[in-house]
Amino acid sequence: MRPKLHKHLVKPLAWREGPKGLFASPLFWMEGAKDMEGFQGSFAYGFVKENGKLMPQDGHLIHPFDTVLCFVGTTHGDILDLGATVSVEIGEEREVYTFDQSQVVAIPKGTQYGNVTVSNFKKSFAFYPIYLAPEYSAIEIPSSELKDPVPGTKYKGYARLYAWAVDPDTGEVQHDGGAIDYDGSGMGYTKLTDDRGVMHPLQNAGPGGMGPGNADELIWVFGDQLQGFELNTLWGHYTGCGIWHRGGEAHTHPNEEVLIYVGMDADDPLNMGAEIETALGEEDERYYMNVPSVWICPKNFFHLPSITRWVQRPYGFMVINLDGTHSSPWQDKDGERIES
Repeated sequence: MRPKLHKHLVKPLAWREGPKGLFASPLFWMEGAKDMEGFQGSFAYGFVKENGKLMPQDGHLIHPFDTVLCFVGTTHGDILDLGATVSVEIGEEREVYTFDQSQVVAIPKGTQYGNVTVSNFKKSFAFYPIYLAPEYSAIEIPSSELKDPVPGTKYKGYARLYAWAVDPDTGEVQHDGGAIDYDGSGMGYTKLTDDRGVMHPLQNAGPGGMGPGNADELIWVFGDQLQGFELNTLWGHYTGCGIWHRGGEAHTHPNEEVLIYVGMDADDPLNMGAEIETALGEEDERYYMNVPSVWICPKNFFHLPSITRWVQRPYGFMVINLDGTHSSPWQDKDGERIES
């Protein structure tokens, strides 16, 4: 039996302390250069279980790269329900943006932010900051050096509901029942969107559509919703077994991507609660995981199909794709390319 070629692209997530002074407790922390084969991004994934300061532990931060803070619900059946109130200060003006639903906050490089705090806590939720650089770095501004807050709306639109096609000013979904022309995912998901901007892939289960292992609920945002960043990211809740997609065998992307599988139990974070199989490379090598893991996809690298082998409880799935859209040309195993 020949050795597998792509084993180095499948890695368990590392549960550990993050950078000093950033988070109050351990979480999954992964840097592209050190942990993900040079991937040009980094991320954390953790849980919030009480009121108080979330990040940083003192003052504000400035990064030399674009950053997106993702706050996501873990209540299966209501993916937008955050279960608490979160406030974020943005800019040296310290404009405060407050929300109680799943949210993304886009922080352009060089923009000051901080004092991310949690209040009105009712139930745990997850958060995952994305840093668009292979190594984490920050300028730290202690609380004693912060300027006095200045009311305003200079950063309006930086924080927005984590949902598809939702106007950040009005909260209204800007599509007509899912029949939307622009398919930012390249995979058909945005055509399966409800009136909250939440996608329901299983509405299109069957030949040529989604498989039974796909998401029960999915939220996805793209670069044009993230201050023009070269990023799209999704968060989904999953409980079904079987193949995820039936529209093609494998696909590639012109930009780097990581696929991240996590548990959603804040009291048992190392327990994935499911087992997933995915094919990697043109060789169709099959890999399996049942612990929180990341699968790394370089540019133009073949991956999929994904198949859920078993599920004990709802689990979460995240994608971090370093492109403002999600070009995903399908290719069958006979080599015939199928454009989505």
